[in-house]
Amino acid sequence: MTTEALLSYAHILAVLTLVVFIASQAALCRSEWMNAAVVERLATVDRIYGIAAMAVLATGLARI
Repeated sequence: MTTEALLSYAHILAVLTLVVFIASQAALCRSEWMNAAVVERLATVDRIYGIAAMAVLATGLARI
């Protein structure tokens, strides 16, 4: 019972993290803001987005 609750919590947290970082990517992809610093920040945001996507998949499979 506790394991199911913890997996549910982790899954929802991963989904919310995914939504936040996809919104951050959309906000950073403005053509008037593009410079070297923004591209580096975008790479970092993309890396975290990838980790969150893997976490969503892993926790979803673990819940099954």
